[in-house]
Amino acid sequence: MLWLSLHQPWLPLEALPTADARPRCVIEQRQVLVASAAARAAGVTLGMSAATAGSLAPGVQQLVREPAREAEFVRALAIAMARYTSQIVLQPDGVLLEVAGSLRLFGGLRALMRRVRATARACGARVRLALAPTAGAAALLARVAPARALRRPRTLRLLDALPLTPVLDALQQPPRLAQLLQTIGCRRLGDVRALPRAGLRKRGGAELLAALDRACGDTPDPQPWFEVPERFSMPLELMHRADDAAQLVFACQRLVVPLSGWLSRQWLAASRLRLKLRHERSLRTPLDDGELVLELGAPSRDAAQIMALLRERLQRHVLAAPVYALELQLDDAVSSAGREGQLIPDPGQQAQAFQALLDRLASRLGAEHVLRVSPADDHRPERASVAHPASHAGSTPRAAPSPQRPVWLLREPVRLPEQDGAPVHGGPLALLSRAERIESGWFDGALVCRDYHVAQGPDQRLRWIYRERGQGDASAWYLHGLFA
Repeated sequence: MLWLSLHQPWLPLEALPTADARPRCVIEQRQVLVASAAARAAGVTLGMSAATAGSLAPGVQQLVREPAREAEFVRALAIAMARYTSQIVLQPDGVLLEVAGSLRLFGGLRALMRRVRATARACGARVRLALAPTAGAAALLARVAPARALRRPRTLRLLDALPLTPVLDALQQPPRLAQLLQTIGCRRLGDVRALPRAGLRKRGGAELLAALDRACGDTPDPQPWFEVPERFSMPLELMHRADDAAQLVFACQRLVVPLSGWLSRQWLAASRLRLKLRHERSLRTPLDDGELVLELGAPSRDAAQIMALLRERLQRHVLAAPVYALELQLDDAVSSAGREGQLIPDPGQQAQAFQALLDRLASRLGAEHVLRVSPADDHRPERASVAHPASHAGSTPRAAPSPQRPVWLLREPVRLPEQDGAPVHGGPLALLSRAERIESGWFDGALVCRDYHVAQGPDQRLRWIYRERGQGDASAWYLHGLFA
C-alpha cells in the first residue's frame, strides 16, 4: 500500500471562508491558534493572548474557532479527492489517500501529487503532502516534516530523524511523558525507539509504542474508509452576509470543486444543478429561500466550466435580500464513464466545446436570447421551424434544412413592387428556379397556397419570393426570406 497524507496546518482559519482581505487570526481559549500571513506581519504570534493581539494589531480580525466547520471542510476536501481514489480516510486535520492503484491512471507519482495539490488549492486548502507505505507514517511525516518514502527502510530512517517534541504533540501524548523522555536525553524519535520497550511501557508509553508500531508497519493498522454520499447536496454558511450576488462567487468555488470530485467518483456528468440561497428570516420579512437553476446543454463534471456558468448567472442575478448561506444540489446527471483521462481523442470533443460555449452565452445573456432552430413537422415556411434554447439538451435538430430554402425568414412577408412584370428588390429580380408549390394548413384554418421561387438581384444576392394562388392578388410578388 502507498499512503498520501494531506495535512491542513491552517485548517481553523480556512474553515471560516471569507472574501475579506483583512488580516485574520483564530482564537481558542483566549489564545491565538492560527494567524494569517498578514496578521503575523502585523505582530500577531501563535500562543499570544487575544488581548495582547488586539492591542498590538487592532486591525486584525479575531475569529472564534468552530470545530464543526472544520469537520465539514475536511469532509468537503475528502469528496473533492474522491476523483483520485476510493480509499479515503478522514482525519481531524486532513485526509489520507491510498494511491497505490492510482499512479498509472494519473501519469505517475509526481503528476498525481501535482493534481492533488491543485485540487486542494481550488478548495481553498493549503496542504502539506507526505508519502509513506503506512497510514501512520504518512500522517506523522505530513504533520512534522513532509517527505516522500516509497519503501520501508527509507520510511524508518525518516521517522527516526524526526524531532521528538512535535511528534509527541502530533500523537497527542501527555506532557508528563514528554518531560520524562526529555529528561533521559531523548531528542529524536529514533532515541525513543531504541529504549527498552518494557520499561517505557511501564512508565506510561504503551500508547506511544502502539502508535509507533503502526507507523513503522510492525502491527496492522486498519483504517475506517470514508463513504462518499449517494447524492450530492452540500451547504455552506457564509461568514458575512452577501448583499450582492457577485460576492457569492468566492463561496461557490468551495462547493463546485467537491461536486466535481463527487461526479468523477460516480462516473457522472452534471446536467442540472440547483443553487439555493438562504436569506435571513424574521417576522417582518418572511422571505422564502431563493434559488438558481443551472441547466447544462453539454453535461460536464469539469469544475472550471461549471464555475464559469455559475459566475455568469450570479452576476446577472439580483438578490431579494442578503444571503447568509448557500446550498449546491445536483438535480440530474448522466453517465460519462470513460470520458476522462482517455488517450485517444474523443471525436465529439469539438461539439462538446461548442455546446459549452453556448451554455456560457446562455448564462451571460439569458437562455431566451440564445436560440437554436430545428425543423418542425409542417410544410408552411413560417411554421416549418421551431426555436429552442440553445443550451437545452433536447434541442438538437432532427434534420438539416432544405438547401432550396433560407434558414431565416422575415417576420412578415414584404410585398414587392414590379417593373415590366418582374418583381423588384434592389433592382429587377431574375427567377432561378421552377415554382415550388406549397398548399397546406387546411386542417387548422390557416390555409396557405403559394408558388415559391429562388430569385437573384443585381447585387447577386438570392431571395426567396412567392405568389399567392387562388386568394388575394394572384399577380403580386412577396419577399419571404433571404439566403446567406
